[in-house]
Amino acid sequence: MSTQQPPAKVLIADDHPVIVAALSEMLGSALDMDSIRIDSVSDGDRLLQALDDNLFDYLVMDLHMPGRLQSVSLLRAVLEKQPRLQVVIYTGTELPSLALTTLESGACAFVSKSSHPSTIIEAVLAVMRGNTYTDPAIDIASAKTHPWRQLSSAEQTVVLALARGENLQAIALDSNRSYKTVTTHKYNALRKLGLKSNDELFRYLEKHGLGHLLQ
Repeated sequence: MSTQQPPAKVLIADDHPVIVAALSEMLGSALDMDSIRIDSVSDGDRLLQALDDNLFDYLVMDLHMPGRLQSVSLLRAVLEKQPRLQVVIYTGTELPSLALTTLESGACAFVSKSSHPSTIIEAVLAVMRGNTYTDPAIDIASAKTHPWRQLSSAEQTVVLALARGENLQAIALDSNRSYKTVTTHKYNALRKLGLKSNDELFRYLEKHGLGHLLQ
């Protein structure tokens, strides 16, 4: 009786055909083509639909593609559909805080498209061996000590609301806290982040890979 394993199902989700073609070719060279089956989708909506229609073993996905969901929200939606799916993030950023958030959200690996192409193949192979992988170019340790993580939950809530354009009075009403308490949270948060005004918050979050928190 044959003991041959069925081919591993790999899905590549990226809206750049050149990247899909290159990844498919590199994976084919790195692995026995009989051992994998590669499919692809070009946007977030098709990705989620593909996960409804088929079971996959591995997913290599960009965080920013056309579709209703982006970034960490898309990753979480993916893992809600297939919790056992092994996800490798391959995206155009080296922001440590974003990388750490995706790993904490269930991704197995994070690689920047700025890195050498061999890095993504190394990451996929590591995940296939049951390991996690972070692009060596990304200082993941710095994300763990980032000033954002020094904010209390209440301070983070106030910062995100302000970055969305809400005012302190509305935040106080929504959070059932006094105006004075919310104002204190604001100034404590700005001090910890090294900022001087509300106007800097949105740019700060985007610059530090925390923009997904505003979704």
